[in-house]
Amino acid sequence: MNLYSQQNLWLLLILIPAVLLLTRLETRRLRRFTRFAEPQFASEYLRRLSPFYLTLKLVLALLGLVFLIFALARPQWDVETRELSSQGLDIMICLDISKSMDAQDMTPSRLLRAKLQTKSFIDRLKGDRVGIIAFAGKATLECPLTDDYESVALVLSSLETDSAVQLGTDIGAAMALAEKSFLSSGGNNVLLLVSDGEDLGGSSLQQAQRLASAGARVYTLGVGSAEGVTITDPETGRSAFSRLDARNLEKLASAGKGRYYAVTPGQNELDLILQNIYAEEKGRERSKSISTYKEQYHIPAFLALAFLLLESLILPLRGRRKQA
Repeated sequence: MNLYSQQNLWLLLILIPAVLLLTRLETRRLRRFTRFAEPQFASEYLRRLSPFYLTLKLVLALLGLVFLIFALARPQWDVETRELSSQGLDIMICLDISKSMDAQDMTPSRLLRAKLQTKSFIDRLKGDRVGIIAFAGKATLECPLTDDYESVALVLSSLETDSAVQLGTDIGAAMALAEKSFLSSGGNNVLLLVSDGEDLGGSSLQQAQRLASAGARVYTLGVGSAEGVTITDPETGRSAFSRLDARNLEKLASAGKGRYYAVTPGQNELDLILQNIYAEEKGRERSKSISTYKEQYHIPAFLALAFLLLESLILPLRGRRKQA
């Protein structure tokens, strides 16, 4: 058994002064009688009162109070399984934080532009759950699926290329982690990949197909320019040429039954992404089974009402004896 509002049991302390007051009831009754008659007439006037029924009424009143407080504590027992459903989507955003995202062919940099676009995308959501996966050579779940958009935005703002667990770019690892995150979500899953498209893993296409076969859709958002730019690692001094691999992102979106979009300064692509996502996922519900205790407060509430009603029906009088 579980008590949902255990703090209400402190109300049982009311029984202490209640019992003390009830024990003084007889003294109070005699004091009130002496206001209207001499004390020697009290035994004659009050002789019809039955001590048994008086005690019974007090016990019933106290029991009614006890069960009423117990009902306020909201007892729960017997587990029941309920199916919760909603129209919202589960959207997992996979954000590329590899070193190539430091390229400045998009101002101020690819990563900062990607974070701005992602933040604007989250601000447009209505009732959907969203999560964040950051990836480079290895993928990490930075924020599980939630509808707390402020927490998601806080996590998003903290991501940098220096926070990557491992160097490189493995889009397939991010998709595999997203697939695991979708296992307990209950349906209508969407993956939004925000990246420059460079992939050193080699398993991303197969992962996109796996997600599509599981009912999820993969949308890709390309960050960078087709012309590319040379980036230099400030620690090692090594230089490398990096550019947007739009063709790879288009393949991933096609395999994942989604669409590819390129980042633009006007952010028009965000509205297009949401329109297509909601059009494709319209009518699908997210469901989840949860086990909870059944509310049983009505049982002690009924007993409290029964005891109080019975107490009110009892007259504390002795039975009249028949004269011969």
